[in-house]
Amino acid sequence: MQLEVLVRDIIKKAEEKLKEAGVVDFAVDSWLLAEFVFKINRTGFYMEPMMTVPKERADKYMELVGIRASKIPLQHITGSQEFMGLDFKVNEDVLIPRQDTELLVENAITYIKSVKGNVDVLDMCTGSGCIAISIDRLCENAKVTAVDFSGKALVVAKENNVLNKADVTFFQSDLFENVEKQYDVIVSNPPYIKTEEIESLMDEVRIHEPMMALDGDCDGLKFYKKIAKEGRQYLRSNGIIFFEIGYDQGQTVPAILEENGYKDIKVYKDLSGNDRVVTAGKE
Repeated sequence: MQLEVLVRDIIKKAEEKLKEAGVVDFAVDSWLLAEFVFKINRTGFYMEPMMTVPKERADKYMELVGIRASKIPLQHITGSQEFMGLDFKVNEDVLIPRQDTELLVENAITYIKSVKGNVDVLDMCTGSGCIAISIDRLCENAKVTAVDFSGKALVVAKENNVLNKADVTFFQSDLFENVEKQYDVIVSNPPYIKTEEIESLMDEVRIHEPMMALDGDCDGLKFYKKIAKEGRQYLRSNGIIFFEIGYDQGQTVPAILEENGYKDIKVYKDLSGNDRVVTAGKE
């Protein structure tokens, strides 16, 4: 007879292990791992509180809990992250898509849908491709191109393009180095963390996410300065640029855009009330 284990007991054990290891969202992560391994959902569990699983599945679950306790990101264990209602493959070669970035995409989509006719979009520093692919899937009039310096990141992005049945064109480029045409929209979530602040990040981010996707140089503004300056020649007249920014960059990034001759500069706050997105137009 196969041994069975109560789901509620094994999840409680997992919560204790993750809490002891210093995992911030220990309760949430315990549940998400349970859903991943046991293929259950909370509604089903609450309707059947005495639910059991085979001991071998419980052992597999606790094995993954142990990996999470070592500060490996949850998304690297499950191999995916949901973003804008789509699933994206993630690994150590790309930044894990964040909910904050959905505000960037939503702003871009609102603008693109307001334009009559096709809109050429360039996603700079695409990483996993989550921004470009979301825009492509959710905007019928968007023709999206995405670039990244990292060849490894582009491998993941192209896999996500297929996974989500999108039609984004990807190619490798050090910012605009290999870009040959102009676009109506440039959207970017560039590296923007100050170098000196990298060491203070959570282990999950500092150790396991790609440094090149995080480090924005000593002031965190290196890539904004380059994209704002070089991007003007790749942005059509009346084109729009969309940036995600750090919580403390709501004045510095708009100032960079103003210095480079952009107009109609706007700052949008995220759900936490922090400055998160900047948009600006080309004369």
